[in-house]
Amino acid sequence: MSVSATMGVMKPLLGKLAALAGEEYKKLKGVKNQACFLEKELSAMNAALETMELMDELDAVAKDWRDQVREMSYDIENCIDDFERQFRAGHAKLGFIKKTARRLKMLGQYHRIADRMEKLKVLALEANDRRIRYKA
Repeated sequence: MSVSATMGVMKPLLGKLAALAGEEYKKLKGVKNQACFLEKELSAMNAALETMELMDELDAVAKDWRDQVREMSYDIENCIDDFERQFRAGHAKLGFIKKTARRLKMLGQYHRIADRMEKLKVLALEANDRRIRYKA
């Protein structure tokens, strides 16, 4: 295959990769927003849990909500740990091509973490809505 034919194949591929990277970047930018939301939500939940701790007796709805929040906090912590582990797993001594290939491979992992954060956000909102809805 001649050089010009190879370049003819490479240019569209590079365009597709750039478009994919742009879409993935938008998704990854959302990770920061999701993480900020989860941090604020967990902070509010923690304050509510501290208030509950001072109560002599909790009703069944409050106990259920407390247990859900505890499980969610473990899930959120695992998700954030996974993201940080992936994000910090860079290799400074890799060459350009290996770095690029590694980044493309990691996009899928980042995408899955962003999806997990979105699901955790929905779970947090649903748990809070349930608590309010069934509050005695």
